[in-house]
Amino acid sequence: MTESDKPIEAVPAEDVEVISDKDIDKPQKDIPIETLVSLRNKGLSFEQIARITGCCKQNVHQRLESIGYSKERLENFKESRADVFAFMQSKLLNSIDNAAIQKMQPYQRIIGTGILYDKERLERGQSTGIIDITTTIRSIEDLSAREKILEAQFRELTEKKKSKAK
Repeated sequence: MTESDKPIEAVPAEDVEVISDKDIDKPQKDIPIETLVSLRNKGLSFEQIARITGCCKQNVHQRLESIGYSKERLENFKESRADVFAFMQSKLLNSIDNAAIQKMQPYQRIIGTGILYDKERLERGQSTGIIDITTTIRSIEDLSAREKILEAQFRELTEKKKSKAK
């Protein structure tokens, strides 16, 4: 007689542990993916996240894997984001030829021109708005230096006046 052929024996109810709903793994869809990503970004292990969210660590791993999440890849991207964006920007700009520009709606050309103008000014260190912050800072520094000179001159005049009065 094999194991599967043996009859199932009844077990007394008091010998059975009843599992509450809260102890059963939550289905994948009940845990927001942004919660899993946030917890993983804080450095928590799959096991720690599983305990917090009330599911098994395999569930956490599968959910993050299903969206292609990798903490290491994310960190690498963050470290070289500017280079990634610069490369993509170059690729996009180089893919635009005269025919592509001609196909664009007029408002797209106008918006594109405005954006590129702002980016050009940023690259040249020029203002892209009404207020040029670097000029404003220089003006404040100049005024501060002038204030110190005037205070020194005032003290000097005050001391001269006091010495004449004696």
